[in-house]
Amino acid sequence: MLFNKIIIPFLAFFFSSFLFAQTHIDQNGVKTSVISGLSAADMQARRYEIASVGYNSYHWQAGGLIIIELFQVSYGTGYERYVIENGFHQGANTGSPVVKLVESNGMYHSGRIVLGSPTDLSTYLGDYVNKQLPIFFDVRDYATYRIKITYLQERVDVVTDKNQIKINQTPSGVNIPDFSASNELNYNLISSGYLRVSGFGNHYIQNGNVGIGTMSPDEKLTVKGKIHTQEVRVDMAGPLVPDYVFANDYKLKSLKEVEDYIKLNNHLPEIPSAQDIEKNGLMLAEMNMSLLKKIEELTLYMIEMKKENQEMKKEISSLKLKQNK
Repeated sequence: MLFNKIIIPFLAFFFSSFLFAQTHIDQNGVKTSVISGLSAADMQARRYEIASVGYNSYHWQAGGLIIIELFQVSYGTGYERYVIENGFHQGANTGSPVVKLVESNGMYHSGRIVLGSPTDLSTYLGDYVNKQLPIFFDVRDYATYRIKITYLQERVDVVTDKNQIKINQTPSGVNIPDFSASNELNYNLISSGYLRVSGFGNHYIQNGNVGIGTMSPDEKLTVKGKIHTQEVRVDMAGPLVPDYVFANDYKLKSLKEVEDYIKLNNHLPEIPSAQDIEKNGLMLAEMNMSLLKKIEELTLYMIEMKKENQEMKKEISSLKLKQNK
């Protein structure tokens, strides 16, 4: 009984410690490897070749997807998750391997994953040579990282064929020029069909611009195409509603002044020309206020003309009375 009380807990502790200490784990074909201690000792950026993968994307093949997670373990929080794709038509012979940053969390982002240039192997798949792709990890700014790689390929010491991967457990780094580690995500939510965002409450896009029909939005929302909506509400933070036109001290241009301006410029005063609109676009709020101002000025002209007409009618009536006498 005493033996069981001592030995069984010891064995449990031993095996659990062994499992947690493993560098490579195979869970029913889904494999993970962990590399530790990759750092930039000072402001000098470093590059480490953490793995190389054998592939041939000309034919259908399994195991083309690799997931790499970066854990900042030095002076602050930082996490990135990259996806590498070198499957069918992505890589050797047709297309190019793709690396995407799909998740980024924490405050400090001092590492990145970079793909090297593929080289030919001495083996073939059909008539197409297999290739080897190096995978690099770059680090900067005193940071230290632990890296987890998840893959389906066969782990080998030397890559000679497709669907193989070599994990460099203790890579030696080389100095590289400093770089900026981007935390901009490159993630396709859906490639076909429909994307629906549902839930309760509000949804936010905190930073950056949104493009619909364009890859280069230059405002918070840029749409290349038509917009169908029931109503548009514009907050008037810029141009003022021109009710000042009706103030007693407003100096309304004479119709002669307006006529002279139109003859000289071929457009109304304070309204952009056709060339300006074609070049710079149309500012909807500003244009609406300018048009409203012209309508208000036109109303004043009509009121003035009405008064003049009434005066003329009075004079004509007076002349008729004199003639009839």
